[in-house]
Amino acid sequence: MTKKIIALLLCALCFIGALAFPVSASSGPTIETTLTDNITLSGSKKTFDVYARNSSGEKIKAVVKLNGEPVSPVWDDTDKTSYTLCFTKEGENIVTVSASSDGGKKTELTYRITYRKASQGEAIGSAVWSVELFTVGGGYLVYPSEMPIYEGETAAEQLIRLLGENGFVGYYSGTPTSSFYLGYIADGTSKNEKYNNYTKTPSPKAPKALSIKTAIPEILKPYLKDTMTFFDEDDYEKNWAGYIGEFVYTNGSGWMYSVNNVFPNVGFADEYLSDGDVVRVQFTLGYGADIGGLGALGNGGFSGSGGMPESGYFKVADKDNLTALISKARGLLGRANVNKAYQNALSVVQTLDASQSAVDSASSALSNALSSPDNSSSSISSSSSVQSSVSSSITSSVQSSSSSSSSSSVQSSAFSSISSSDSSSAPIDSEASVQHSQSSLIATESSMSINSAVAEQEKPRFPFVPVIIGGAGIIAVGVIAIIIIKKRP
Repeated sequence: MTKKIIALLLCALCFIGALAFPVSASSGPTIETTLTDNITLSGSKKTFDVYARNSSGEKIKAVVKLNGEPVSPVWDDTDKTSYTLCFTKEGENIVTVSASSDGGKKTELTYRITYRKASQGEAIGSAVWSVELFTVGGGYLVYPSEMPIYEGETAAEQLIRLLGENGFVGYYSGTPTSSFYLGYIADGTSKNEKYNNYTKTPSPKAPKALSIKTAIPEILKPYLKDTMTFFDEDDYEKNWAGYIGEFVYTNGSGWMYSVNNVFPNVGFADEYLSDGDVVRVQFTLGYGADIGGLGALGNGGFSGSGGMPESGYFKVADKDNLTALISKARGLLGRANVNKAYQNALSVVQTLDASQSAVDSASSALSNALSSPDNSSSSISSSSSVQSSVSSSITSSVQSSSSSSSSSSVQSSAFSSISSSDSSSAPIDSEASVQHSQSSLIATESSMSINSAVAEQEKPRFPFVPVIIGGAGIIAVGVIAIIIIKKRP
């Protein structure tokens, strides 16, 4: 009889344990995208990313449909999958993104996008663009400014226009509409039609020199020495003056780009922008690990004495909102309060490891100044003088606080293996992925409105209550079992 009672108690123990420690309510696939629901677009093409994961956090396949018709991926890597929507139906369009895993559980997101057709070449909005040399202490090569977006225009075509309007030339492979890869940005006076086998963009009407005075932030140097097989902070002046791009300073250098704080895994030619986007073209010395873009490359095979860190050299804040505000402020630098907030914003935005709170504080101060610019004039109205003073102060402060084709590029040697291994399931231009790798220009909800979904089950409102109750039950059953065993004859 006692044995039967003990057996029953053990069964009860198992049952209570199952109740106390249930399978996670969040099991099942999760999906995040860079799409926004209920928006209106005039552009016929829209590039976006999908992050689909199972309950274990492993990347899984997603299915994207536009008005019920499947949409093929533009590029697929180990982190995310990129798609381009091509709208032909005016009015409301339905986009669904779904994924299944964990025993057949399914998650699906639905977006309603209104398309208003525009004529080829018609202006459909504007994006804020910047070209940044923060990693070498060069400040802004091109200050944040609004660029019109024209229907049918790729981001590569906009980049070429941006460089020309600011006095510079670019050297690239591919074409502005296919497999575009930015190898170098150069002096506007450059006469070379080819440079390292890259083609020159049209010469600007008002050419400018790069005028780079290298001052690599001290915070970067230990990382670069540890992870790069080649690092020479005097390399530009000695070997590359007038041309900055891949292989300059380090074996991991080159141009990358972000759109709304996401580093795309597609090249400029496969990126189609929408009104309000923020595009930051950034020079990296460490495969993106110094600017928050390492995830766009994956983390395979970048060898150095210490190997590449999994998530970059340090945490990089989202500076998109601050970048957009800097663009707006540049027309009001004659107002003293705007100029003061602007200079502070420049100091913060150029600090590689600035905290998110510091960035947000600078954004708030600049936004407040722009909303109520005072009538007193500023003694510093020239943006160039502002840049000079801010850059020098940043350099000194940083130093004191230290401690896809196979182009002949850094991607062709270091990234070709990634392109082949990460893209096995995607029918895409290899050189477009190469541009993602190094010159390719996770978003937060505030900047990208990333939409996410968990499994259909709702998480318990008080998750520890069943554990506490179940634990008490287990203890009680155990005590009873011990008493019975001790009383056995």
